Amino acid sequence: MIHRHTTILGKAVRQAARLRGGGSALPGLFVEKIDPEFTKRCLENLPRGVVVISGTNGKTTTTKMVVELLESTGMKVFTNRTGSNFSRGVAAALLGEVDSKGRLNADIAVLELDEAHAVHFVKKIPPRYSLLLNVMRDQLDRFGEIDKTASMLEAIAAATTDTVVLNREDPRVAKIAEKLTGTIKTAFFGLSNDLRSTFPSDDEIHSITPSAVASTTPTLVSLEAFTDHDASFKIKGQIFTSANLKLQGIYNIFNAAAALSLIAAIQGDEIEPEKLTAALSDITPAFGRGEKLQIAGQPL
Repeated sequence: MIHRHTTILGKAVRQAARLRGGGSALPGLFVEKIDPEFTKRCLENLPRGVVVISGTNGKTTTTKMVVELLESTGMKVFTNRTGSNFSRGVAAALLGEVDSKGRLNADIAVLELDEAHAVHFVKKIPPRYSLLLNVMRDQLDRFGEIDKTASMLEAIAAATTDTVVLNREDPRVAKIAEKLTGTIKTAFFGLSNDLRSTFPSDDEIHSITPSAVASTTPTLVSLEAFTDHDASFKIKGQIFTSANLKLQGIYNIFNAAAALSLIAAIQGDEIEPEKLTAALSDITPAFGRGEKLQIAGQPL
């Protein structure tokens, strides 16, 4: 019976946590304990389904890009904006968006999820689309070996019901396409040949010979060129340029190609590349990512 009151109780806990300055994920943890099906119930009937974005690096800013680009097309998007990328963070974010009856007014959910937590999340709530960014050695303290991280991303891909978007330039991520079966579709984002050395994979960074990646594999979107302020992307065989970019850091520019590829997979023939690349110019990185500060008069 308690599930009928989950939303009211969860919202009360959320308000209390905010008044006390508590963690943003606490209400989600509470809701998961009293009603494990709350998140699934809220998300399962969205018209455009659920999107999961995961990978070692770049999840938060890439998710922000995808959300803002989709919103620029008129879609109503639910996301876990606080950056709490565990399942409890998704539940907590839902409490701030659903009405008193637990109804979510959105067309699509775009969720940033930690690799390990995503594996459990997708067992309950299979995403319609997933975007897998990269596998790097940053988190060996958590997962023990880089191939363990890759296996988690593979599990996310295997649970996807429509399209998995993969990084063509990361050998471990690209290889996931070979392991998918059934009706799951795959698509890739990538780089022009001239830029591949600018964005090395983890193996290349550590001077290990990478697995062969067919650079001729077609991409939905590729990053063709960039400067400090502009970036050019090949979309549907044509070049489109985003001018006066506010994104900081070259990997955010590459991940913009990932975001555009995901939207191309979601929208199909509806996509309007010129409008999307124009909208990209107004997007800033997520808080703290590539931020420039002045300390004692010096840039940091």
